[in-house]
Amino acid sequence: MRAPDSTPKSRQQGVAAVEFALIATLLFMLLFGIIEFGRLFFTINSVQEITRRAAREQVVRWINQTGAVQRIAVLRPGSSGTVNFPGAGDITNADVRLSFYNTYADARAGTSPIAGIASPADNFANCVNAETSCIRYVRATLTKADGSPLDFHAVAPYMPRDQFALPRSTVIMPAEALGLL
Repeated sequence: MRAPDSTPKSRQQGVAAVEFALIATLLFMLLFGIIEFGRLFFTINSVQEITRRAAREQVVRWINQTGAVQRIAVLRPGSSGTVNFPGAGDITNADVRLSFYNTYADARAGTSPIAGIASPADNFANCVNAETSCIRYVRATLTKADGSPLDFHAVAPYMPRDQFALPRSTVIMPAEALGLL
């Protein structure tokens, strides 16, 4: 009669632990990759929403309220200083650029911005008189101070690159009240 075989069973338990460690490592890498790409897609969608929100808010407010508009665009109304967009820490209110133009062609090209109009009433008078210093379009962009695109910084250490350039986003809207009403 043979003695009971206890050694193959204990070997199998060791093999199972090693297999689990290998599989778990791959599964965790896959899980973190899914989370990281989810963050990337959320941030890309946020870029467009922030510029749309900034342009929409600015067309009804006067140009001296751009700081408030920038904070509203990143969902932080009533705050002060530099604030981050929730869920996308790579985007701040300082990255929201607002500019004002007389023609759509200038707004699209980003040339000849208008500045120095004292009040909404003065702007209205300029528009009635068909002057070139009339603000007719508001342009909102999301870029760094030097005009380059924002970067998405990956958190996962095994990503092939630690940062990706976010797509540029520009929204141009016709001016509405600009604070006159």
